Amino acid sequence: MRNGARVFAAIAALAILFGGPPAFAASPPPDLVEMERQVSLELAHVRDSGPTDPAQRKELFDASQFDQKGEAAIKSGDYESAQENLLKARDILRHLREHLD
Repeated sequence: MRNGARVFAAIAALAILFGGPPAFAASPPPDLVEMERQVSLELAHVRDSGPTDPAQRKELFDASQFDQKGEAAIKSGDYESAQENLLKARDILRHLREHLD
């Protein structure tokens, strides 16, 4: 019985030290969530505009890739990388919108 209590105490101590399971990880910052939403909306708008120039289509593809990387980084908890990817996507999309309008 004493060994069982020691094992339990060791597991509990490790759980406290390492923050427990990922399900208890902090949620992403609200401004990052809002940025992701805005980038997704801009991406949908530019897609609807349907750029036909091959260079613009490549830029749209790149923006989409950065958006996907940003979403994946948010899910994994890498908020800094998510912000970098979303900012890159937003810059590309704004450049595209300037040339489409």
